[in-house]
Amino acid sequence: MSDFNNFKNIITPTEWKEKLYVEIEGLSETTVRRRRLPLTATAVLILAIILSTTVLAVSIVGGYFIQLFTNKAKSSGGVYDYMNVEQLSAISGTTIGTVIETNEIKIEVMDVISSGNMAMVMLRITAKELQSVLFDTGYETLMNYRFESEIDGSLLKNMEQTSVRYYYSEDDPTLADNQFEILYTIINHNEFEADTYSIMLENFGYYVSNGTALVMKPLYKDKWKFKLELTDGSKYSRTFLIRKPVTVNENNFMLENIKITPMSSTIVLSYNLHNKDVMEAFSSEVGSISVTLSDGTILSEEDFSYVIMSGKDGADKPVSAFVINISYDLPISAELVKEFYIFGETFSISN
Repeated sequence: MSDFNNFKNIITPTEWKEKLYVEIEGLSETTVRRRRLPLTATAVLILAIILSTTVLAVSIVGGYFIQLFTNKAKSSGGVYDYMNVEQLSAISGTTIGTVIETNEIKIEVMDVISSGNMAMVMLRITAKELQSVLFDTGYETLMNYRFESEIDGSLLKNMEQTSVRYYYSEDDPTLADNQFEILYTIINHNEFEADTYSIMLENFGYYVSNGTALVMKPLYKDKWKFKLELTDGSKYSRTFLIRKPVTVNENNFMLENIKITPMSSTIVLSYNLHNKDVMEAFSSEVGSISVTLSDGTILSEEDFSYVIMSGKDGADKPVSAFVINISYDLPISAELVKEFYIFGETFSISN
């Protein structure tokens, strides 16, 4: 693990095969839990969303996320009457299909959606000169061809939380051996406006050890930048001003607002304290989180993942606030959310 910290803080849990980038000042010791990862007050976090590995049987570009979530619900065998995939078509972007094709690499946008402060993009990469992108260098956490950088571009600016996950043919049998997919899930500080955004990928290759750190060995040393058209981010999302005092472990906070989109919820709590231990006190008292819908359905931590963040705003300025970002496993209807249970207290939403 020390190799990762010596090279851009790259951490890739074996069971996820995904990158975590963390830019931290004075990070104190924290504990990684299955569903949450608390960080200290000056952290800017890009956290990988936890997704189960399921077969993504999609035969056409466009409507990709609809099929992905439908397949996921079917494969799990559960009852998900609350799932709403129809609205995904209304919040889909207009950029679908091939965006870059060179002699070496083909990049396709399989699907893109945006709602409120959340956006999701799925890319399919074909390495045209390779028989397979599955390449074992002896490091289980970085065993396949990938990009050295995939978090550049205007779509990734002003982000609060961004996940980047790779899928290979060993995860999805519908992919050819020389293909892989990259799933972006982005939670922004502000709502996404209908506009043109960009993503830039850089240096295609694999990681090897130089004896002291993991370093990229590029097969193609290049930059690939392309544009995406997103729709109005306010569709099918809601923001509620709460302004309710909350006491957490004898510390006073103000629950400022809650933003709800089909794929995420963002809970913002402010405070006036300058206590370095406030993050530990906050995260230790969160307790179980649940979300109640208007039909009585209760979504528990088996139905979403979440992360606690604090530190800087979209302008990179320190703020006295904590943010709890919830990422739903399946799409919901924002207008059906009625209550959030957190800190052992219920907070109602007035629709």
